[in-house]
Amino acid sequence: MSNIRVTTLEHISREDLTDSWNRCWQGYYYNMTYMPDHLRVWLYLSQVSLQHSCAIYDEDKVVGFSLLSMDRSDGWVAGTCIDPDFRRQGLFASLMRTQLNLATRIGLRHVYLEVLEQNHALKVYQSVGFTITRPLNIYRAEKVRNFSDRSFEAYFLEPISVEQYFESRRSSFFQPSWQRREEYLRRYRNCLAVMNLAGTAGALFAGENNVPLLDVWSATAAGAEEVISTVLSQVNTPFSLTNQPEDWIVAYLSAQGIRPSAKQFEMCVSLT
Repeated sequence: MSNIRVTTLEHISREDLTDSWNRCWQGYYYNMTYMPDHLRVWLYLSQVSLQHSCAIYDEDKVVGFSLLSMDRSDGWVAGTCIDPDFRRQGLFASLMRTQLNLATRIGLRHVYLEVLEQNHALKVYQSVGFTITRPLNIYRAEKVRNFSDRSFEAYFLEPISVEQYFESRRSSFFQPSWQRREEYLRRYRNCLAVMNLAGTAGALFAGENNVPLLDVWSATAAGAEEVISTVLSQVNTPFSLTNQPEDWIVAYLSAQGIRPSAKQFEMCVSLT
């Protein structure tokens, strides 16, 4: 442990960061492997600030990291993990405390993160001050043919501008998770936005072929049925949705027997 030091990732190369990312995520619940170009895109979408992200070094090797994104006075831990060979040594809590101290110094008021409900890291986050704000549901690559005993009615969803989409979503009082915030979603190119005729529900796709589904919201039960049943009626289209809070969308999916493949907790710590 004498060679351990904590510093920022400001000067790390993309290749070294990719290597550290892939090595530290080994043994996680999902395959988190990235190629350098994939990591570059993810870093851009997440707007990770490497100069404000912390890392644990064993000599010149990154053995743990915490990647920090910022949105005005809020921060988000976009990814954090420890090399499997260095786990259960108390390094994770120390890393998170260092990250939060840095977030405080640069003037952030809140820091958010998401953690799978079965992840033991949940206890570490709680020990350094994070509290659970709400559960989030994850649906991964479900296909309508998996629910062939049910039929889904396709309603008319009107294509609208991205500006109209976010204006309507704001008025619906939908509270998105970090990766569904307006600033985050606007970094995707060539998005297709649709809304029902009543203006009470909408969906945003990353491309004209309606995949992937980036965001969906509804202010009413009827709107949830319109938008989700129309999405599910596209038989050859995978259904994948990230970090959906408990709302009308989740209620409609549940009524159709479509359960989340995983659940996360959104957590937040106040630094003020």
